[in-house]
Amino acid sequence: MEELFRRYSSWLVSRYGERTYRVAVDAGFSCPVRDMGAPCAYCEPGGSRAPYLAQGGSVRDQITRGIEFLKGRYGARGFLLYFQAYSNTHAPVDELRRIYDDALGCSDFKGLIVATRPDCIDRERSALLGAYRDRGLDVWVELGLQSANDETLRRINRGHSRGRFDEAVQLLHEYGVEVTAHLILGLPGEGLDDAVAGAEHISRLPVGGVKFHNLVVVEGTALYEQYLAGEFSPPDAERYRELLVAAIEHLREDIVVIRLTCDPPRNVAYAPQRLPDKATVYRQLCDDLRQRRSRQGIY
Repeated sequence: MEELFRRYSSWLVSRYGERTYRVAVDAGFSCPVRDMGAPCAYCEPGGSRAPYLAQGGSVRDQITRGIEFLKGRYGARGFLLYFQAYSNTHAPVDELRRIYDDALGCSDFKGLIVATRPDCIDRERSALLGAYRDRGLDVWVELGLQSANDETLRRINRGHSRGRFDEAVQLLHEYGVEVTAHLILGLPGEGLDDAVAGAEHISRLPVGGVKFHNLVVVEGTALYEQYLAGEFSPPDAERYRELLVAAIEHLREDIVVIRLTCDPPRNVAYAPQRLPDKATVYRQLCDDLRQRRSRQGIY
């Protein structure tokens, strides 16, 4: 059956000949806006990380546990090293090289994935990341845009502009590094036009993948305080799906859709409370696209 959008799982099989899994690690990096005491308005205190990272430990320990978990649960054989939590280029280049090299030496990884921010990318860091391609590794950088609207970026205290994101994408592309853009759909003040604008914007850039995120407002964040004050409400599941469909319809056909929705946080209050699981989101999205006789990139 023809896929209605370019799924990451299918892309991985076509690329590596088998299902391939990310081994997420938290290397203890920080974030520029957190260093200044003013994190992004939506960012939960623990940052983005896989559930099994809650045990902590060294990067080597995390890799060992991660691989054991993925082998036990999925029978995994192929792995990608994924620096996930916070901004993983927010350190001097020599320190980054040491951290990356040490982690890559823990297993026979097929690729390196580094999550970071546009303001943590420069020529020296781009060259370092690009050099790992000489080892036969696929190298991807996950780069947070979140919104293509500069006013929204200021409102959520993102700390960079859309133009800074564009510069980082072009610089990484120059060194042969693939980019996955992150977009949050349903940020305060945004609607369908903004979802479309975000998809169209990254489609004009050398971006290879996208992660879509529904807005989950987590206790301990500035947005949660605004939510409690009645200043806005995050989109419910039905509204989010409307935003997601619109974004995918305006997304360049060759961009890989790596994520459709985020996992709700654990052991902390958040809104909206009723969040469908990933399988439900995928099934309902496909149903919506079929009913519209639509697909990725139709517009």
